[in-house]
Amino acid sequence: MKTIQDTIGDMKHKVQHAEARTELKTAAQLQKEFAKQQASMVAVLGRQQKELQQVQQELEEMRRKHSSEGGFPWGMLLIAGGAYALYRTNPSVRQTVQDLLKRVNPGIEGNLTRAGDAVAGMAQGDKPGTALRAAGGELKRAGEKAVDSAEDKLK
Repeated sequence: MKTIQDTIGDMKHKVQHAEARTELKTAAQLQKEFAKQQASMVAVLGRQQKELQQVQQELEEMRRKHSSEGGFPWGMLLIAGGAYALYRTNPSVRQTVQDLLKRVNPGIEGNLTRAGDAVAGMAQGDKPGTALRAAGGELKRAGEKAVDSAEDKLK
């Protein structure tokens, strides 16, 4: 005959087993959802790649056409004007451009921005070791630039 302690022990084992199964099922579902999101992202990137190739071809055709004619590049002027107007009137475009410029900035601010991007990459699935090495390298370069700047000011 089972004692109450044996029954409680059996129930405890059953609950632990059920928890383990639930965790496995949840992990599998999360992996499937992540795979779906990645597939969707790959499809979007593929479409964007095709669009970029079309734009490159059109620009190449425009370049060939205008270089042989020797005329003023009115099309490029219109594109530049439209881009500037979009930058001036659309805050999200302006913010995107400013964020991109921060990443390209060769100064200390650019290094710090790229270090933050490397650390944020871990949340997007990058390997922690790689991300931390990249962040460390950017922080090291930022420190070197700060020291160089301080030395220049002292001289």
